[in-house]
Amino acid sequence: MKKKTVSESNRDAWNQALKYHQKARNNSLQIGFKNPKFTTLNRDCDEILINKIKNIGLSVKTIAQMPCNNGRELLSLMQFGVKEAIGFDISDIAISEARELAEISKLNVKFERVDILEIDDKYNSYFDFIYISEGSLQWFPDLNDYFAVVSRLLKKKGKLLIFEIHPFAYFFENGFDIEKGNFEKLTSYFEKSPYNYKDGLDYVGGVEYEAKECYWFMHKISDIINAILQNDIEIQEFDEYNMEMANNDSIKFLDKFPLSYIIVGQKK
Repeated sequence: MKKKTVSESNRDAWNQALKYHQKARNNSLQIGFKNPKFTTLNRDCDEILINKIKNIGLSVKTIAQMPCNNGRELLSLMQFGVKEAIGFDISDIAISEARELAEISKLNVKFERVDILEIDDKYNSYFDFIYISEGSLQWFPDLNDYFAVVSRLLKKKGKLLIFEIHPFAYFFENGFDIEKGNFEKLTSYFEKSPYNYKDGLDYVGGVEYEAKECYWFMHKISDIINAILQNDIEIQEFDEYNMEMANNDSIKFLDKFPLSYIIVGQKK
């Protein structure tokens, strides 16, 4: 399957999904970002993220998020003294909302609608820090391509922070229910073929709908680590947690397993 086919299909699917997300949130973000102290980093698991960010230090730094969805996390990161931030995402509707939130907040944050793999060369060696949040890596069929862009955009000694859903959690994305014990529905850790969310991508309101074709990929932890290392980024920290990030009912019974992780890296 061509990479451009994957990215454009996912673009259409996320444009469709964002309309459901906006309806579920009912302008809560637009209202919230009128307050300079407003943040969306207020889940239990975000306390871990915040501590990592404080240790790294973002004061007077230029940062990016890729992909950034509707910008809510990037705007929240500005409270750590960030000088400038740029968010990149393939969804037209996500970026449109992100720009609206940036205007409301009056923060120095810009947003660009772009295929992440095609970010302009003007951003080469531009960023002190790049943030990758949950549900990002699964949309890229080849992580080497993705982290080549991350490395290209980071300054020398620039920091990378990934706070992601653990691949283990994706075992349960295709209909597995622990109470039913339907283990044939478990996603294979080693399957490279793409999967599709047929019932939609509304993780905010939980509405099921007939979704446009989209493609996500299972990536092993070793895939992720190797792609980072092979693109001149040194891994400084790797921590796994049993904290759930994906709002999956099946996962809530499985807190003895790794459900999320953080990687901190630095460009050589």
